[in-house]
Amino acid sequence: MARKKSGGIFTLLTGVALGAAGLFLSKKENRSKAKKVAKKTATKAKKLKKDWKEDPQKVIRSAKKGAKKVATKTATKAKKAYKKASKKSKTKKK
Repeated sequence: MARKKSGGIFTLLTGVALGAAGLFLSKKENRSKAKKVAKKTATKAKKLKKDWKEDPQKVIRSAKKGAKKVATKTATKAKKAYKKASKKSKTKKK
């Protein structure tokens, strides 16, 4: 009987991610940056949990407001990039 293939794409992606993380974290300055980001994220998560216990609807409204802000910024940047790309393509055709 043929041996069943183990792993697959998930195993490959996991290996690539772990290799990249190992390479990134091999420098001391990168480790300290990652540690700072992790602490900041943990602090934000604790604050969010506390706010959620106090008023879940307020947290939901705030999240929607933030998402709308990001979507607006992204749409604006996309429109600018489209205009820039279309200008470049018009100049190449001439």
